[in-house]
Amino acid sequence: MKIISAIYLDYSFIILLAVSFALTVIFLKLLIPFFFNLQFLDKPNHRSNHIKPVPLGGGLVIIPIVIFISYFAGYKWSVYNLFVLLSLFCISLIDDIKNIKALYRLAAHFFCIFIYIHFSLLDTMNFIKYISDPYLAVLVYFFLILTITGFINAFNFMDGIDGITSVQVIFLTCSLLFYYFFLGLGHNILFYCLLGTISGFLVYNWHPAKIFLGDSGSISLGFLMLFSLVDFAIEGYWVAALILPMYYLLDTSITLFNRVYKREKFWESHSQHFYQKAARNNQSHKKVCFKIILLSAGLFIFSILSIIEKNNLIFLIFSFVWCIFFLLNFSKQKLLIKQ
Repeated sequence: MKIISAIYLDYSFIILLAVSFALTVIFLKLLIPFFFNLQFLDKPNHRSNHIKPVPLGGGLVIIPIVIFISYFAGYKWSVYNLFVLLSLFCISLIDDIKNIKALYRLAAHFFCIFIYIHFSLLDTMNFIKYISDPYLAVLVYFFLILTITGFINAFNFMDGIDGITSVQVIFLTCSLLFYYFFLGLGHNILFYCLLGTISGFLVYNWHPAKIFLGDSGSISLGFLMLFSLVDFAIEGYWVAALILPMYYLLDTSITLFNRVYKREKFWESHSQHFYQKAARNNQSHKKVCFKIILLSAGLFIFSILSIIEKNNLIFLIFSFVWCIFFLLNFSKQKLLIKQ
């Protein structure tokens, strides 16, 4: 009880969380009508899971609030991480306003992630100095750029029903906040800002959603979650860092490989993710999100066990099986009984 109160009764962090939440709610309340007037909307099409136009300006609100509140609260941003975050945000905002060709957008993402890897990640890991072979170094760069770009785009691909990305970000930040405290890694100001901001966004993003993140929100949040998980992995808890986002990784990867196998244009927008199948099979957005919350609770337990058991890979396997169970449930079609 004393440990729990030490987390939740640290008033400075409660205030930080509350301010982030309140500012997000206030700005969204004021700006949603403005986005309608600007026609900054996601208009439904044959792939959509909504039937009315919905504003796309969520990212325009939450990302600046996260950056400014965390900065003034004392979070020490890496210059390179901040540059990459703002670059991804601006590229994605342009894509929200006027669609950028997939090739150009992906090239911009690759460049941003190269900056992150070269100037931030590898410097933090102090890993590249152990690679004497230049060909191996190029291979490591290529692999990291490909996987990290894939991760941030997974956040974009998975943002297809009301509340799903908000639920995922809340789960990841709460999990990391919990681990940082109990493992003695200290308080991370960014997690409190993210938690407050995305909770405020969820007020308007829960079904039926009044606003969407847009690419500027989902891509940027993907990067924020990525470098937060990478930092946690560098602390020595790499299995837990892989387990926590397991559902997003599997849904995206299996869907992508399936589209490649069918020789479809995998880089184009689609509605073949497992959670989208569930929504089309008469499972409401709320029901799917509640199932993802249950799924996430299981991943949290497996991640705890992996930490206790010193990165035991058996819990990575359990997490994989746990997620597959839910993916199969999402893709299961309901039988319609004729009267």
